[in-house]
Amino acid sequence: MPKKLAVVISIIALLVLATFSFPGRPVADEDKDKIERHLERGNELAEKGDYDGAMTEYGKVLKIDDGNALAHNNLGIVYKRKGLYISAVEEFQAALDGLPNYFKAYNNLANVYFEREYYDDAVKYYNKCLAIKPNFADAHWNVALAYEKKGEKTRAIRHFRKFMELSDSPAYVGLAQQHVDDLSAKPEETAPEAEVTTYGEDAVNAIE
Repeated sequence: MPKKLAVVISIIALLVLATFSFPGRPVADEDKDKIERHLERGNELAEKGDYDGAMTEYGKVLKIDDGNALAHNNLGIVYKRKGLYISAVEEFQAALDGLPNYFKAYNNLANVYFEREYYDDAVKYYNKCLAIKPNFADAHWNVALAYEKKGEKTRAIRHFRKFMELSDSPAYVGLAQQHVDDLSAKPEETAPEAEVTTYGEDAVNAIE
């Protein structure tokens, strides 16, 4: 596959918008409606690229329910898009403080470290994600990329193959196979130079 085509395919991002509130402190019914409206509005603004507006809406949620994991996660995504990586990490960690099994927050947290080229930390948090959700295809793709960057081709191949088993994205399955073929052809444990992007990153998403 030509490098340019591989890069184009690899930068496809999934944007899954949903609005739910999750356990923080007890929230009155009328406040739950407000939370849902603010989350929905924040997601709409984030999709349009109005990150400051989205931050305001998620902030309104946290004024009502400071432990709302989804608002912290989505705020972290917005910070990451703005290049505010320390703030993004803090928000993803806050989401996990409120909901320790929030596997997508682990994936998003790992994506920050991957983007900053801290591959050991990225692997750590992708694996925490997979410990909670072993069949989460996105995390298998992402940890495979991290292992690939670290030059650990055997582990990278294993996770690319697992991703291929689980994914319903033909484009990414084909790209994963290309990575496997390239890695299998390399005689040494050296990281490839091709540009790669994490899968499912920047997903303003729901907790499953």
